[in-house]
Amino acid sequence: MRIGVDTFTLRELELDPYQTLDFIKKLGFDGAQFGGIRSMSPQLDVGSLKDIHEYAASQDLYAHVSVTYVNPVITGSSIDAFRLRLEEEIRAAAKAGWHELHSAINTSNERYEHAVPWEEHVRQCINVIRSLRPVLEQCGSRINLETHGETTFDVLRVIEAVGEDIVGVCLDTANTLVNAEDPVLAAKRVAPYTHMTHAKDGIVYFSQNGITRQGKPPGQGVVDWEQILPILGQYSPDLPLSIEDHKWLFEAKIFDREWMDRNPDLTAYELGQFVKLACRTEAELAEGKIQNPDEYESIPYLDQMEERLVSGLHYFRKLLAQLHFAT
Repeated sequence: MRIGVDTFTLRELELDPYQTLDFIKKLGFDGAQFGGIRSMSPQLDVGSLKDIHEYAASQDLYAHVSVTYVNPVITGSSIDAFRLRLEEEIRAAAKAGWHELHSAINTSNERYEHAVPWEEHVRQCINVIRSLRPVLEQCGSRINLETHGETTFDVLRVIEAVGEDIVGVCLDTANTLVNAEDPVLAAKRVAPYTHMTHAKDGIVYFSQNGITRQGKPPGQGVVDWEQILPILGQYSPDLPLSIEDHKWLFEAKIFDREWMDRNPDLTAYELGQFVKLACRTEAELAEGKIQNPDEYESIPYLDQMEERLVSGLHYFRKLLAQLHFAT
């Protein structure tokens, strides 16, 4: 397993792709998960994209890119125009050398706040990816859906409906907490289909409407990497671990009936495991082992970014060595 950075983490630095790769290399990382391919080349110039891919390879860095969110409900364009946009991105990425592609269904908080029921978002995503099968097969490519606001159950529905040959998973390990999923149970569900990651950690603690997640560097939160990495490695021993790190608080409103109704797959057992994580954090907060969340959140992320990233890198290097994973 190689350890990289999801470039959303570095957005405040305002680096171009080459500067991003240089920065990541300087810190000792192994690669980059870039954002939207059009942010790298608005016109999808294959020569420019290929040059970025080749530059990464010349630095012995992996690189991945993202395509447009596969959710036609929120596009504001026709289905045909939306499909064409995705086809163009898939073809350009393939010509540049990228075939495992990142995407998502949920862009913000559609699961809980959009006027269109969430089930319809998932259904339309399924239809769009089905329609992209010819171009995905032709390019030898696959769209990997992030657990962005989607649950692992949502992503599995898409895979079961469309086929694991053209759709897989980008597992965001701490985003599972936003929907009250237990990270270990979530990893077990999607491990066979996981080809990309947003390696993220966080703490969870009780709040007004339920339980709040606060982002932390890998190894400083409740995500049980000692269990999760072997689960993922069983299916993908060369899986890239792309650290995505940022601040922001997200609340899983488990005390709210409507919120719970929007998570029908959540079992009593899994909810219990999630609550147990919050109880653990509360005990550590009471003992002073963890900094007060409000105090921690008030520190500008940029002031801590390098320290957090390097901490996560060293944590993963040590743990992977203990688990006898090649890096």
